[in-house]
Amino acid sequence: MSNDQFQRAQQAMNIDQRQLFILITESIKIKLNGDIKREKNFVTGGAGTGKTFLFNLLKNQVNRCYGKSVVKIGALTGVAARLVGGSTLHRLLKLPVQKDGVIVTMPLLTGNYLRVMRQLWQNVEFMFIDEISMVPYEMLCMIDSRLRQLKSPDACFGGINVLLFGDLMQLPPVRGHKVFQQPEHMKPATHLWRQFRLVELKQNMRQQGDTTFIDVLYALRVGELTAKHLEVLLGKVSTDTTEEFSIERALRIYPTNDQVARHNEKVLQSFQDKGTTIYTIKAQDQLIDATRNLGNKDLNSIIPNDINKTGGLPNVLKIFVGAKVMLRSNIDVSKGLVNGNMGFITEIIWANFRRDQIYAEDIPSVRINFGSDGEHVIKPISIQFPAKYSYGKI
Repeated sequence: MSNDQFQRAQQAMNIDQRQLFILITESIKIKLNGDIKREKNFVTGGAGTGKTFLFNLLKNQVNRCYGKSVVKIGALTGVAARLVGGSTLHRLLKLPVQKDGVIVTMPLLTGNYLRVMRQLWQNVEFMFIDEISMVPYEMLCMIDSRLRQLKSPDACFGGINVLLFGDLMQLPPVRGHKVFQQPEHMKPATHLWRQFRLVELKQNMRQQGDTTFIDVLYALRVGELTAKHLEVLLGKVSTDTTEEFSIERALRIYPTNDQVARHNEKVLQSFQDKGTTIYTIKAQDQLIDATRNLGNKDLNSIIPNDINKTGGLPNVLKIFVGAKVMLRSNIDVSKGLVNGNMGFITEIIWANFRRDQIYAEDIPSVRINFGSDGEHVIKPISIQFPAKYSYGKI
């Protein structure tokens, strides 16, 4: 952010935003004068109240006050991390990944791994976490534990300032307890959520004038939709199934993965009926532990068919040039190659200069256009492409 942009952003703040801006600035001045005052704030508000605007402004202000980069930015998902210029919490703090949908315990870092991580966090004074509603309380405890190991072991969150951003009325954690709900088995340990001060942004900055749609969104957010609100939403429904609303182009939203899969298969069949060349890519499974004895079992019999248990990698993937796809894992957050990001396959590149597929086991590289994130070639480094069709989404 340039100096001019920074000054204009400061002038655009409303009262609620300015109060937190001043609070953080004053706490930094106190810290630089030798006193210790650590801020723990939860910044919330409905859509359009300027959470992201304030997030970016505070990040710039903190770094400007210290004269160097002292802020670490994290979010639970790759998409959320990408939007705020950060990393996933798992990558940022080397947190363990859920196994079979179950929250796991976190091992301590040791040896050279610990030394390197402490160096990376040596000058960090602030940590910003976005989309906090998706973070389970169990992970909040992991963050506290890891920061204690990397910074100060006797201080909450390692003694650094922590700012949480998000809306608790949006997406909750997929597994675990809500970020403000301490599980019974964790009592009487310190209730981490209660360490944070609430900062609520109330003024909608996104849309001025006619507030009809703002009112509908707020009612939807708090679960208080009326017949009038529903009438407004239904007025936006289109029954047009041609051009941009056709099955091949318009994104459909469904409540379950099974419905999404059925719709994507329907779209695939539609392209196939029109003569599109479809390539079938079969996963190349292998046993990592060569000493393991499978007995009479076939390798395929012990590999789950449920993609939720295979890291999102399907056993069979069908692709074609022009297909709309969504990545299923984080490849490179800095380039926008994150779980949930969508793009179009623009080229299929076969090995050894071949022009076409010979066997289903042949796995090519694919060139995908991600719009504003540019065009990237995805090369397989595992047994299958981390992608699926995205004509339908949950």
